[in-house]
Amino acid sequence: MERYAIAVMSSLALAGCGDSALFAPMQPTPASIAAPRRPLNDAEKEAISAAVMRKLGESSHRDFKWLPLVVRTHDGVTDYCGLVSGDHVVGEFGVTDANAELRDYYAQLTFDRSGKLSTVVVAAIGARRGDAVAAKVDSICMQGGYAVLP
Repeated sequence: MERYAIAVMSSLALAGCGDSALFAPMQPTPASIAAPRRPLNDAEKEAISAAVMRKLGESSHRDFKWLPLVVRTHDGVTDYCGLVSGDHVVGEFGVTDANAELRDYYAQLTFDRSGKLSTVVVAAIGARRGDAVAAKVDSICMQGGYAVLP
């Protein structure tokens, strides 16, 4: 019985060590709530999608769900979160729910002095929405003012 209790306690302690951040804040910060928002332009969408595709690897097609940019800069970057289809899209391999295969991603955008997007660094890609487990990417995005959870 004592070994069972130790195993359970160890499992619970290790649960917080992975990418899953079940106890991380899952609401926007006051600064992100107050920040203005704007739609991405086509050039920005193209640059972000290319960076996400490089991070995810080869695929014949990915669907993107574009969220408005929360215009808030810190340390010279602007955070952006969006959604991208996972390994399959609706209509492939029996996938019928468009949200089931969506994954959120967290990118850091750098704009030049004229306001043009110059650099996109995809910092993290979350788990598929169908996994129904809140993860570190979800927390980062929610705190940044992005509604990435379905």
